[in-house]
Formats: sequence, structure tokens, C-alpha cells
Amino acid sequence: MGLGLYADAMPTTRKRGAAVAVATLGLLLNGALAGCSLSKDDDKPDTSSAPDATPTPTATEEATGTPAPATPTPTASSSATTKADPASALLGAAQLPPLNASSPWTEKGTTVPGPTSFGVCQRFDALSIGAMSVVERSFAGSPGDSAGQQVVEYPDAQNTVRAGKVFEAWHNTCKSQIKGSNIKVGPITSVAVPQGKGWWYVASWERAGAGHFHSFGLVSKGNRMTLLKMDHGGQDHDYPAGQDPMELAVKAASAKM
Repeated sequence: MGLGLYADAMPTTRKRGAAVAVATLGLLLNGALAGCSLSKDDDKPDTSSAPDATPTPTATEEATGTPAPATPTPTASSSATTKADPASALLGAAQLPPLNASSPWTEKGTTVPGPTSFGVCQRFDALSIGAMSVVERSFAGSPGDSAGQQVVEYPDAQNTVRAGKVFEAWHNTCKSQIKGSNIKVGPITSVAVPQGKGWWYVASWERAGAGHFHSFGLVSKGNRMTLLKMDHGGQDHDYPAGQDPMELAVKAASAKM
């Protein structure tokens, strides 16, 4: 998986316009994911912040004939928008749960990724499915082990929910994305997270006689989404219930949303 070129300084997030992002995600949902049902709530317009068509003049306006300065009123959509720098939601190497006690992660770099897929089941990069910006951090472990995190921002919470459904649909058709034998894709497992919504799954396959495991996790809250991945070779991926590194990583990422 291409992770882009590493930068010496903290990069700015790769961005696209809000109108283009919304239109792109709408086209993808109406086309390639026509069979993926969306809840009715997803398609309802947000009217909570619609202005009154006939505002009542204030006492100041009646006395002077000059409109009073407008007082900004928070809207439902703005209250669901994460304001902090997206890079602040990235995990450090010590915060990312290791695959085992003897193989801690080492941070490789923080980048603005190009148009490459992040997870093995992912068909398009995040900007191609409606995101407005994305920043990525990569990690290395023992030889052959790697991990990564992307923090993605959408125009609003509604589009974040819809993008999450796209990732779920990609999971359902993941086997066609993987080249190898003995391909297995585990079910999506929900995670009880400190804030937002989180889930993960693990895929495995064999290639040239060697086994490979790819874990993928997603956390969403408001207009922000975190994507996580871990890759390692070996013959098994066996952890006690609730202790899988990716499940723990999903919880850690949620705490920083």
C-alpha cells in the first residue's frame, strides 16, 4: 500500500471543496452502492438551523431604522462538527496497541496521502468518496509488520455516516479485492468506544505459502472519521476476547476524536 512521501514537518491535510465532496459521495452511493440500503434519517435535510423567513424588528431597529448586528446562533450541523486540527486525532507510537509485548510500534512519518487505498478492502481513497481532507501516519513493528492511521473529515455528520456505509459495503465484497488462497474475511465487530461509533474486522489469506493478516478499524464522530490498519505475517491471529490490538486501537482512536 502506498503511504506517500514522508515530510520533515507536520503536513497540512489534503483537501477538496465541500460541494465536490458531497456530490462525489452522493454519486457513489446512488451508483456503485445502489444495493446498500441507507436509513431514512440519512436522507433527511437538516432544517434545525433554517432562518425565519419573516424576522421581527428589534427595538433598536424600530428606533433608529438601522438593522441590529446579527448574533451568530449555533446550528445543529455546526455543533456536530469537530473543530480541532485533524492531526491532533492521530495516535502516537506508544498509544497504538502493539501486536505483542515484544514488538512495540515505531512512528515512521506523518503525511498527506495521495490517491491510494488505505485498507486491503478499500476500493478508492477517502477523498474519492466525499472526504474534504485527510492526513495519515504510518508505523513499523517487527520485520514485516506495519500499521497506519488516517484522520478524515467530511462536510458534515450526515456525509460521515454515509461514508461509513461505503466502508461496510467494501467489507462485504472484500474477497474479490484480495489476491491469494484460503481467503477469509471476518465479520464487522462493533466496539464500545468512549465517543462516537467504532468497529473492526480482520482479513487473512495465503500467498506463496505464507500467511498474512490484515486488521481494519473505523471510528466516526460528527464530521470526522479515523481509519486504522495493522498488517502482519504468520500462521495465526489469536487474542483473548476484547484484547485484539485492533479493537484496542479503535478505543484509543475514539478517545482522541
